[in-house]
Amino acid sequence: MAQSAKSSTEVLVLGAGPAASLAAIRLARAGAHVHLIGRPDPRPRIEGASPRVVALLRHEGLDTEAFGPPLRRRADWAGLPAAPNTEHPVDRQVLDRDLLELARASGVRVTPAEIASVRGPVASTSAGEIRARHIVEARGRRAPSTERAQRGPATIAIAGWVAGAGDRQAPGTALVATPLGWQWRVETGTGRRWVQICLDASAAKYGAAAAWAVFHAQPGVTPQAFPAGARARACELRLTAPRLDPARLRVGDAAVAIDPLSGHGLFWALSSALMAPPLLAAIDAGREDLARRFHADRVTETFWRQARISRDFHALAAAVHGTAFWRVRATWPDALPAHAERTAPESARKVILRDGVLTEAEVLLTPQEPAGAAFVRGLPLAPVLDRFGTGPLPEAADFAAALPQFSPAEAGFLHAWLASRGMPVAGPVPPFQPMETQPVETQP
Repeated sequence: MAQSAKSSTEVLVLGAGPAASLAAIRLARAGAHVHLIGRPDPRPRIEGASPRVVALLRHEGLDTEAFGPPLRRRADWAGLPAAPNTEHPVDRQVLDRDLLELARASGVRVTPAEIASVRGPVASTSAGEIRARHIVEARGRRAPSTERAQRGPATIAIAGWVAGAGDRQAPGTALVATPLGWQWRVETGTGRRWVQICLDASAAKYGAAAAWAVFHAQPGVTPQAFPAGARARACELRLTAPRLDPARLRVGDAAVAIDPLSGHGLFWALSSALMAPPLLAAIDAGREDLARRFHADRVTETFWRQARISRDFHALAAAVHGTAFWRVRATWPDALPAHAERTAPESARKVILRDGVLTEAEVLLTPQEPAGAAFVRGLPLAPVLDRFGTGPLPEAADFAAALPQFSPAEAGFLHAWLASRGMPVAGPVPPFQPMETQPVETQP
């Protein structure tokens, strides 16, 4: 029950996971008074992180022991390439702790407390009532859904540490498809392994231990003892709130909860947290229209793209196993392609982030960048689109002369990149005819 104490703050962040902490850190560094309230999940949890996640957090100043060394990832999945990728095993307990410490060091007030309810600008918590000008919802899958929420076929994950079957496997990770679902495991090389299984939620009707036993009784699946303290948790893909709520900005799993099959969950949680400062700044500046469009591009489109990518991975396994688990997931959510199918570059006007501020600009849609590219290695494409549209481009020397805001090396790189994306190269420099929209200003 909430205590009688009352306080106020400029921004209240609900949650204590990576998305909550990074959103709070970025907002505090932008000058806001931020209060983060929540408790990290106390259960052991290992996740996989791509090298770009590690790079992102180190760029933010996090020096953590949560990341293990990069391990080779083997996939026993029909249709997937045999060449392994690498991923870092991440100890979420350590990562959550270290991010909260970085938040404190960045000026965030951190209160470990339970959140009972949120009504308008007021949150009732076990530490009292807190009124805020802005609320950032980052409680993951515990965040309440809206009436237009979307979710995939109900799926559960059961995970924990198990003995290494009496031997010491070489360190690495493995992803394995089975008739009843899939397994991800981390071999530490110490005789312990982390095992996570994902299967239909109906399998848990007799309890997590029974579901674990049935999964590991399948032919060809190595039996594993049920991990102490393991329990089933929902892990299907979810779009919790399709529309932006200016009074309660959502980041991380509270906005889109990613199916762990994609390996994209931690990156999404962190990258979505980076949206918080520019979105709140746009709302404060009276540009809610920009915030809504940017939110739709980032949040809603992420959900549908990830849903269709997961569908295609499930379809590969369905072709081999053909069980109900795979058949259902091989057809959800629809039959549309995961990425827009383009045969030639096109331009479109979108909301982008430039110098930390949301603004409208022309972006280039290509077969390789179907969602659009506004910058290439930090170089804005808008001046090129304003000058030449989608082509044809002049030869490299004339291209560089027509765009003096770029150095010769930068212009040469852009010319080569645009040609690689299918932009035609032919003819002299065309007469200057400004497009209807204003170009993106170059960086100072």
